Amino acid sequence: MRRTHCPQARLDCDAIAELELNLQCRDELIPILCALKHIYLQTERRDEILQLVAGDVNADSRCDQGRAGLDDWQILVLAAVRLGCNLNYDRLQNLAENHRKLRHLMGIGDWDQATSVDWRRIRDNVCLLRGETIARIYQLVAAEGHCLDEQAAKTARVDSFVMETNIHYPTESSLLWDGLRKILQLCALVAADLGLSGWRQQAHWRRKIKSLCREIGRVSRSKAPGSKKKRKRLCRNMPSRCTPRRSSFAPPASVIRAWSRRSARCRRATD
Repeated sequence: MRRTHCPQARLDCDAIAELELNLQCRDELIPILCALKHIYLQTERRDEILQLVAGDVNADSRCDQGRAGLDDWQILVLAAVRLGCNLNYDRLQNLAENHRKLRHLMGIGDWDQATSVDWRRIRDNVCLLRGETIARIYQLVAAEGHCLDEQAAKTARVDSFVMETNIHYPTESSLLWDGLRKILQLCALVAADLGLSGWRQQAHWRRKIKSLCREIGRVSRSKAPGSKKKRKRLCRNMPSRCTPRRSSFAPPASVIRAWSRRSARCRRATD
């Protein structure tokens, strides 16, 4: 059995409409509680969000039978605090048990000792929300924010996030490989566009440089005498691996000059 929220006022906690928050506090939890309080007071928006929550929580069960579970509003509050503050379930349980304002916002009074907010119960309920539902809730909250300030989207401030990428360790051989690989790729494209010859075997040169780069890596890991001199010789010879023995070859410098002249002509034509 599960309710959307508890509209009945309690003697042991403040009403959500009268909940006072310290707006001078710089903790990240306070803006989240303020936003949740505002959403709760907007009945139409609140009911629309809670209907989405109920659709996931009660997808395979009935809300009018069984033992009492967390309200849909309580699940929404716990999910918002966990995602907004990037908390694990243990810290979220600690806040739900000891943070008085958070408990009052969830509708849990000071005399209520029966409502369990164990981390397992929190996890089992919050994990029922699907990613699509959370994205839809984000859209509804953003729409409510635009109703308060239509110009907020033009002046909003956002933070950047660090994303995990596959970046190799910048050794000398790997930097040489990256530079030569990109030069071959770009020069082949420019030469084909300008009709310059000599770049037909760029894929073959790329494989030769890659094999040489692997050989440099093996020599670098070797502890044999003379390995340092051999590594320097291989690194010095790496650019020559992509130099063909043809007189009709257009070197990278000539390709760049031809591209610069063509770009200058295009700019003059457009001006």
